[in-house]
Amino acid sequence: MLFEIGVLGAVIGSFVNVVSMREAKGEDFVHGRSYCPHCHHSLCAWDLLPILSFLFLRGKCRYCKQSISIRYFLVEIVFTVLFILVALLRQPTDILGYYFCTMCMLIALMDVDSYEIDLRILLGLITVGFCIRLDSVEGAILSMVAGLVLYITVYGVGMWIWKEEVFGMGDVYFLAALGSYFSPSQILFIGLLSFVIGGGVVIGWMILSKRNQLYAKIPFAPFISISALLTYLFSIQWF
Repeated sequence: MLFEIGVLGAVIGSFVNVVSMREAKGEDFVHGRSYCPHCHHSLCAWDLLPILSFLFLRGKCRYCKQSISIRYFLVEIVFTVLFILVALLRQPTDILGYYFCTMCMLIALMDVDSYEIDLRILLGLITVGFCIRLDSVEGAILSMVAGLVLYITVYGVGMWIWKEEVFGMGDVYFLAALGSYFSPSQILFIGLLSFVIGGGVVIGWMILSKRNQLYAKIPFAPFISISALLTYLFSIQWF
């Protein structure tokens, strides 16, 4: 069963990766065959096997022999691991867990590709979250408000000190949307943990690149997604 769940995760991860990359380019991800980004040759089924095709082809296009971005392979591996963790740490039939992991990863990838978060994805996330918490709608609303207040406060302080955005409003809406899945204390934990993870990545990047200052634009949604996934998978409770 774990093998089948892992395969499902790899397949969904492959599709989510395509959705994110095509959305960033303004392309239709529903119609049209997959193609090589270098030679634009249409790919056959054997070229699109999650994880396996990358390994068999040794990371190169079958037709033009140009290197394939390792991102495809890594995203499929991450989805495989996430789905297996849901089965092990939650339960194999936790459909909500698979959905939650998929949506968090999609939002993270879209932010990486375009520095934007599609509000339609957040609406879908919120809708499902409220459907599973019909018995505690007040708690879901309170969690959303807590996330909104936390990030808006940090957003406002950042604008006051540095006279520019420290992160986009899409990140604020993302954390608020996650409130429909977590308690108020958990959503505050996710918000604070995202800053810790993000800060650690930035500091590590500065040390490795030997820079005293960093002027690069960094997507923040991946840090929120990592924090949310850790909290969900390990049922972290913070008081």
